[in-house]
Amino acid sequence: MNPIEARAALDSIDAAQRDLALKATYCPPWRHAAFGAVLTILVLGVGFGPAIQLPSVVIAMAGVAWLVTDDRRRYGVFVNGYRKGATLPVTLALLGVLIVTMAAEIHAHISGLSVATKLGIAGIAFVVSLGASVAWTRIYRRELMRGAA
Repeated sequence: MNPIEARAALDSIDAAQRDLALKATYCPPWRHAAFGAVLTILVLGVGFGPAIQLPSVVIAMAGVAWLVTDDRRRYGVFVNGYRKGATLPVTLALLGVLIVTMAAEIHAHISGLSVATKLGIAGIAFVVSLGASVAWTRIYRRELMRGAA
């Protein structure tokens, strides 16, 4: 491969990254809310007995499959959130908050706390998941645009 061919190959990679970044410019608000809802269902299910936990996991996994399918249809790809790069701190922070909210749900279940308390904990998980989804998308787009420059 000569230098001209190598430059052309690198330029095509940059163009592909730029195209992906431009496609990711608009992530509809419902997509962030759906991501938050999937994680909230997982967190909330932990606060109840097995009769609720199992269906909540099944519903959440169906939600994940739907989101992956929708992303692939809309963008042509699905980008896993567990990737190295500038988005990793957002992913790890979200994981930490979800572990804490799940522990709080377990505590609420064991202690016999009210459904309102469990819904409140799940509400925290939803708000954090929604915010993390928005932040992750913005950071990912910025990262792609910087790489394409």
